[in-house]
Amino acid sequence: MDQVNTVQASTSPLRLTEHPLQRCGAWAVAVLAGCDRVEDMTDELLEGVVRRVVGDVVESAIARPDTGAYDWWKVLFALYPNSKPTHAKRPKDRTILSREVVQLFQPDDAEGPERTCTFCGRRCTVLWAKSTLPMFDSVRALNTLPPGTSGWPVCRGCRVALWALPYGAWLTAGSATVLMCDNPQVERQFVTRNARRAGRIRQLGFDGLPATAGPEAVTLQALREHANDAPAATSLWMFKNDNQEPWLRVSGTRTGVARFVHRLAADPDSAKGWRDLWRALERRNQQGRAAVDGATAAARLLFDREGKQSDRLPAELWARSGDAEKIARHTLVRWRALCRLYVEVMYEMDPDRIKPVAELLVTWIAQESPRGRFNEYRRAAGSGYELHKLLMTAGARLYLDGRTQRIEPELLGDLLASGSQGWRERTLLFFEVIEALHDKKMVIGATSGDLADEDNEEIRFDTSDDEVEEYA
Repeated sequence: MDQVNTVQASTSPLRLTEHPLQRCGAWAVAVLAGCDRVEDMTDELLEGVVRRVVGDVVESAIARPDTGAYDWWKVLFALYPNSKPTHAKRPKDRTILSREVVQLFQPDDAEGPERTCTFCGRRCTVLWAKSTLPMFDSVRALNTLPPGTSGWPVCRGCRVALWALPYGAWLTAGSATVLMCDNPQVERQFVTRNARRAGRIRQLGFDGLPATAGPEAVTLQALREHANDAPAATSLWMFKNDNQEPWLRVSGTRTGVARFVHRLAADPDSAKGWRDLWRALERRNQQGRAAVDGATAAARLLFDREGKQSDRLPAELWARSGDAEKIARHTLVRWRALCRLYVEVMYEMDPDRIKPVAELLVTWIAQESPRGRFNEYRRAAGSGYELHKLLMTAGARLYLDGRTQRIEPELLGDLLASGSQGWRERTLLFFEVIEALHDKKMVIGATSGDLADEDNEEIRFDTSDDEVEEYA
């Protein structure tokens, strides 16, 4: 089998590289050709993809502004603003324009000067520059041309991949998002899902799309469906490449997120807590359409911005639960399960280690005026400094009453820490206090206005349904 794979890899006209844009485009070429792997591409299959790309480019370039095909032209303009089919002075004659676009993907000249492809290292003779390369002049990407050069060497396979990119990226009218993942099957699923969505855009335009989940939710669903593989980290590159102000934003998930979504789907309380969260995050406009997709907003809480580790999920759960008396009791139970699962999976932490502090606070709250003391704790719960003062007060009061509760210095230090660590520990403590109060028959949480309970169906992170529909 290894020998067969080596032969296929060497004869395939396309290689999968480590460049995010080429990689997404290469997967898109494979998906459009019906291949499970990029290595399975043949020259004949590549020719078919070229015809598909050329046809869609030309159709969008001559389309009327009120058609779905014209929205595909907007996508191309956002990625290749200086190319011939997106230029304001492009020819509107189909034959002439087709001839010009076909020239972009002609085989390399066997007699031309030999160069090495910038992306995959193959021999090539064609130079590409700003007019045909996406994200060329971003200040975040070091890909502006050196002085005195005419372009970057790009082989035919990579040229096709770079223009197949829109089929595999998650698109808006002005930006694109591509996925890098340690697990190539997650990448392929992300591209496959987006290729179907691209078909809708070409036919119906962006206004004809249903409210669909964003790239973060699509990524989590792919991680969930490949949870039996080794845990994998992901990176999302979201970028815009127009002639005004190109930009690039990078976010990603840690390897623990793959384990988290797998465990989340298997735990009924955590799964329902996740649904409660994205319902709380969802926003609709006056027409009743989703202005903010709740599944995507929840998924983004598991993504860190480049170079940062923020633990946004516990912080959001705290923000949503601060006024606990207005939150449904079963929602608090579920969000407690969700928070406990997060710290257990992402940090290999025993959530029960926080219980001695919760017991101290609950004993103090139950002594007298429970509602007033709980509100005093709630006001202090979000601040390490204020919580420290409250713990000293509660501990002193219990000591005078002949009760003691030992708290390990390390645990106390974690609770009072600044940054995401402190938020994470204090949020977990907050839910443990509420649960302990409930055990003592001091119920915290709304008893009416609960969200409708749902069956224990398998959770999906991508809540849209267009993954089961095919478009030409």
